[in-house]
Order: sequence, then structure tokens, then C-alpha cells
Amino acid sequence: MPTPKEGMQGQRTDGGNRTMDPKEELLHQRVEGIIAELSNYFEIRYAQMTRIKPGLHSMYADLLLMEMEKVREIMVGEKMFGPIRIRVGDILGSRDEAKRHAVMGPIDQASILNELIPEQEEAGVRRPGFLSVRNMQAFYTSVDSSLGPVLELVDIWLWWDVLDAADAFNFKEAKKLLEKRRGEEVTQAMERFYHAAMGRRDERTVTREEILTFEFVYLESIWKNFMQRRAEEKSFMMVIKRDPIGGQDSVDDLIVTLSRHISARQKLSQEGGLDDRLRDYYAKMFKCDPSHVKAEQAIAHEDLTILQLRGDLKTGLERGAVLGPPYDFKKSQGEQMRGDLEQYRRTLPLVKSLLAEVAKPVAAKPAAAAAAAAGAADDAGGPKPVETRAAAPQPAPKEEPVEESPLLF
Repeated sequence: MPTPKEGMQGQRTDGGNRTMDPKEELLHQRVEGIIAELSNYFEIRYAQMTRIKPGLHSMYADLLLMEMEKVREIMVGEKMFGPIRIRVGDILGSRDEAKRHAVMGPIDQASILNELIPEQEEAGVRRPGFLSVRNMQAFYTSVDSSLGPVLELVDIWLWWDVLDAADAFNFKEAKKLLEKRRGEEVTQAMERFYHAAMGRRDERTVTREEILTFEFVYLESIWKNFMQRRAEEKSFMMVIKRDPIGGQDSVDDLIVTLSRHISARQKLSQEGGLDDRLRDYYAKMFKCDPSHVKAEQAIAHEDLTILQLRGDLKTGLERGAVLGPPYDFKKSQGEQMRGDLEQYRRTLPLVKSLLAEVAKPVAAKPAAAAAAAAGAADDAGGPKPVETRAAAPQPAPKEEPVEESPLLF
């Protein structure tokens, strides 16, 4: 079933006399939008990898270009659903959850898994017409055999992230459509489209409030599916981000902070170094009574802090920026989506009866809510979206000494 954008957009030109095919234009918009989101995930993941092995930083731009070009080729390719051929980019950007799950299913015949992560050729006797370099991993390992696992890892990232990238793009597009519907006149063509999309069999007029509610439900279903995957993913699959903090003086400030902790560590190692001021300071940090604070405990804390600050300082000197605490980037995205939904829930004239009608079958029928949001009741076979409200990722700020801090020596 076409989306509102597909069903109602007209012919456009490319600035010359040639008329652009609306379907091709929509596919291009979807493919490039998803790749933009996927590139963002790739950049964050690669930054994490180069924090582990800085020498890989020089490969970033080349790998990003090659990996995104591979994804682009896959998304303009077609998958068969019976006698129908549909391009992967159109599937990922659509509201058809059944086909989206087929494309992202690891064993489904329409799956893109083996295209994203190609199987390696078995070593053996060279056959006529056989070329040893048949994918990117073979290309890089022919230069350096140790790069094989790195190439396999970045391919796996694509598999982990492509559906989330599609949903991040779809959420933004759904917001744009919702804002458009919010202010435009309800035409007869629009009314007919939504009458069919909502599966109505009577001749009742579709109101603006019902249209906005229909689009809001779809927007919410994207967020629910996105957060369901957050609840299911393992810790090693998370997109860990560390944002630069401070200005040009942040590296100098970090050096000063490190020196204070080294001074504290030296004082604690002296006999009687854990005085009352330091005891109170560490008691607040450990959330315990001051009488329970031991010098060994405080020293262990300072050793860990100094180790972390040294690592941050090394990164800061290499890259010219100090990085803040790590956090789960996708959960942060989910919180931003939830904030948008709450804003719409407060400001849109939503039809409560329609909201209840969509939400009601969730407990009884696994994919009814998603099907109602997509306007495709015939395809209601996907997994039930589970609402998961993750806590907002608010990383604790780096410890900064204040005037009364006992770490000022």
C-alpha cells in the first residue's frame, strides 16, 4: 500500500525539460536519507574503534565511502514478493512491516544479510575464471592479512544498524508529513486516500482530526519498534558515543585536574594523609559514613580516576578535544523521539476513540497496532511493538574541583 507521499505527489522536473519519475525520486530520497543516518552510526562506531586502535583512523574515509556505496547498491536492488518486484529502499522506507521484516530476516529469501556480509570463499585449488578478490574484505586482506576481522566487523555494523537508520529516517519524514497535514486543507483526494488507508467501508467523511490521529499512530509505532530493538540488543551492539566537552582550553583544564588527583594520591599514601577534610570528601563520593572510609579505598579510587584521566588526556592531545562520558547514542535518539511524541500528544487535536481503537488490539493480536498505523490490515503479521521508555541518558559530568574541594592543594 502506498504511503500518503506516494499516493498524492505529482510530477516534478530536475530543472530542465526532463520530467522526473516520482517513484524514482521517492526511492532516491529514501536511499540517501537512510544512508545519511547509517553514515552517522558508522562514524560513531568507528570513533569508538579508533579509541581502541588509533592506527585504524587513516582508513575511515575510504571505508565509509565503500561501505555506503555497497548499501546504496543493495537498496536500489529488487526483491521478489510473489510476482511483484520491490526495491529494498522502498521496502525499508515503507509502512509495510511484513516486507520490512522479510528483508531484515536472517534466513528469509528476501533477506539482505548475505549481501551486507558476503560469505568468504573457501581456500582451495584455483578454478578457471576465479578471481581471488571478490569483496572488500579480500581487497583489504590482500594488503594486510590482519585487516580481515576489521572489515568483517564494519560489515556486521551495517546489519545491526540499517533498520534503525531506516526508522530514524522514517520518523523524521513522518514528522514532516504530520506538520504538513496539520496546516493544509483537507481535499477530496486526501479524504479518499485516508478513507482507503484506514480501511473504512462506509461513506463517513474523514476529518482532519482523524487524519492527524492516523499519522500520529504511525509515528508512535516507529518509536515503539525502535525502542523494542533497544531492549533486545546486547551491550556489544550498542552505539557508544563520547561528545567533545569544553572549549580550546579543555585540554589545559584536564591537565590541571589530573595533577590535582595525582597530588591527592600522593598525600593519601603518606601516613595520616587521610585527614578529616579528605575523609568527608570521599564519604560523599562513596555515599557512606566518614568513619567507614579507608585510605586504601580512597587510593584505589584515585588510581582508577588517574588512569581514566590519562587516557582522556592522551586522546585530547591527539585530537585536540577532551571527550565526555560514554553513552548509548540510540537510546538517546529514542528519548528525543519520545519527547516529540509527547509534544504532539499535547498539541494535536487527536481523536481519543481512534487512538483507543488502534491500541486496543495490541494485547490480543500481535501486529494490529502496526497494521492500523500502516493502513494495511492484510499484512498484520509482524511482531508486536513493545513500548519501552528508556531513561534519558544523562551522563554524569566530569568531576571539576570547586573552591572548597580538598583536592585543591
